[in-house]
Amino acid sequence: MIGRRCCLVTPLLIALAGCAAPAAPVVEPGPPAPEPLYSPDQVNPGRLECAPDRSTFAPVLTERFPYPTQTEANAAYRRLLATTPADRCYPASIWLFGCKPGALDEQTARVTRYRGPVVHCATDFLDSAGRRSRRETANFYYYGAVWNMQPVYPPHAAVPWRNRERSPKDFWWWVPGRPRYE
Repeated sequence: MIGRRCCLVTPLLIALAGCAAPAAPVVEPGPPAPEPLYSPDQVNPGRLECAPDRSTFAPVLTERFPYPTQTEANAAYRRLLATTPADRCYPASIWLFGCKPGALDEQTARVTRYRGPVVHCATDFLDSAGRRSRRETANFYYYGAVWNMQPVYPPHAAVPWRNRERSPKDFWWWVPGRPRYE
């Protein structure tokens, strides 16, 4: 009796399964494709410099150093977005405005030079229409044969000093012939 029911139910389940929507294949993101490490041939501030693969660097370069090209910076930005929560809205792409060697420290707002290819860039965040929504500083570092992006949020206010100590008053400042600063 049970065998007969299975024989009748199985074709029904197969027919119903054919009506179901196909499931999207699960694609695991593999390792990122390696990117070549380019540096500009010459540095002319304010001029666009092209890499050997005809992609461009940022238009303002301070010295000859390995920099990400615009396409490598966008690839690093997309890799960064892949690790963020999907419930927020993010800019569609980025455009490097200017780069300089070293990483910007977000606590002290100072630039630290490293031996490897680490740069900080003024980065324009663009919406889907290509309009600039904001400009912020981002660090880019070359690790694992790809450029990676690290957003930086430096302090915008001056550092408050712990002990506000005033300079000593000179009561004889008005006497002629005295040095201005002692």
